[in-house]
Amino acid sequence: MNHCSIENCTKPIKAKDLCAMHHQRLLRHGSPHTVRPRRVKEESECSWVNCQKKSITKGYCSKHYYIQRVSRRSQVNVT
Repeated sequence: MNHCSIENCTKPIKAKDLCAMHHQRLLRHGSPHTVRPRRVKEESECSWVNCQKKSITKGYCSKHYYIQRVSRRSQVNVT
Protein backbone atom coordinates (compact mmCIF):
# COMPACT_ATOMS: atom_id res chain seq x y z
CA MET A 1 0.00 0.00 0.00
CA ASN A 2 1.31 3.44 -0.90
CA HIS A 3 1.78 6.13 1.69
CA CYS A 4 1.49 9.93 1.65
CA SER A 5 4.41 11.68 -0.04
CA ILE A 6 4.89 14.12 2.87
CA GLU A 7 7.91 13.27 5.03
CA ASN A 8 7.10 11.19 8.17
CA CYS A 9 3.44 10.70 7.14
CA THR A 10 2.44 7.05 6.93
CA LYS A 11 -1.25 7.51 6.09
CA PRO A 12 -2.64 5.97 2.88
CA ILE A 13 -2.92 8.05 -0.29
CA LYS A 14 -6.23 9.75 -1.09
CA ALA A 15 -5.34 11.94 -4.10
CA LYS A 16 -2.30 13.53 -5.74
CA ASP A 17 0.06 11.31 -3.69
CA LEU A 18 -1.26 12.86 -0.47
CA CYS A 19 -3.30 11.51 2.44
CA ALA A 20 -6.73 13.02 3.19
CA MET A 21 -5.35 15.54 5.72
CA HIS A 22 -2.54 16.84 3.51
CA HIS A 23 -4.84 16.88 0.46
CA GLN A 24 -7.34 19.08 2.36
CA ARG A 25 -4.53 21.42 3.40
CA LEU A 26 -3.45 21.67 -0.24
CA LEU A 27 -6.99 22.53 -1.34
CA ARG A 28 -7.67 25.01 1.47
CA HIS A 29 -4.32 26.78 1.79
CA GLY A 30 -2.44 26.02 -1.41
CA SER A 31 0.25 24.00 0.37
CA PRO A 32 0.06 20.64 2.15
CA HIS A 33 2.66 21.92 4.65
CA THR A 34 0.51 24.80 5.94
CA VAL A 35 -0.65 24.27 9.52
CA ARG A 36 -2.99 26.88 10.94
CA PRO A 37 -3.56 26.88 14.69
CA ARG A 38 -7.09 26.45 15.95
CA ARG A 39 -8.74 29.61 17.19
CA VAL A 40 -9.32 29.83 20.90
CA LYS A 41 -12.46 31.63 21.98
CA GLU A 42 -12.28 34.21 24.70
CA GLU A 43 -14.19 33.15 27.76
CA SER A 44 -16.94 35.56 28.76
CA GLU A 45 -20.11 35.54 30.78
CA CYS A 46 -23.56 35.13 29.29
CA SER A 47 -25.09 38.39 28.04
CA TRP A 48 -28.47 37.53 29.58
CA VAL A 49 -29.43 39.68 32.58
CA ASN A 50 -28.32 38.13 35.92
CA CYS A 51 -26.75 35.04 34.30
CA GLN A 52 -23.23 34.17 35.47
CA LYS A 53 -22.64 31.11 33.26
CA LYS A 54 -19.94 31.03 30.56
CA SER A 55 -21.08 32.03 27.09
CA ILE A 56 -21.02 29.27 24.52
CA THR A 57 -22.50 30.76 21.34
CA LYS A 58 -23.06 34.36 20.25
CA GLY A 59 -22.55 35.69 23.78
CA TYR A 60 -25.11 33.44 25.50
CA CYS A 61 -24.92 30.27 27.56
CA SER A 62 -26.57 27.23 26.00
CA LYS A 63 -29.90 27.79 27.79
CA HIS A 64 -30.25 31.45 26.80
CA TYR A 65 -28.99 30.89 23.27
CA TYR A 66 -31.77 28.34 22.81
CA ILE A 67 -34.35 30.86 24.13
CA GLN A 68 -33.03 33.54 21.74
CA ARG A 69 -33.08 31.17 18.79
CA VAL A 70 -36.62 29.93 19.45
CA SER A 71 -38.00 33.42 20.11
CA ARG A 72 -36.49 34.73 16.85
CA ARG A 73 -38.00 31.85 14.92
CA SER A 74 -41.48 32.53 16.33
CA GLN A 75 -41.19 36.25 15.51
CA VAL A 76 -40.29 35.47 11.90
CA ASN A 77 -43.26 33.09 11.52
CA VAL A 78 -45.75 35.67 12.89
CA THR A 79 -45.04 38.36 10.31
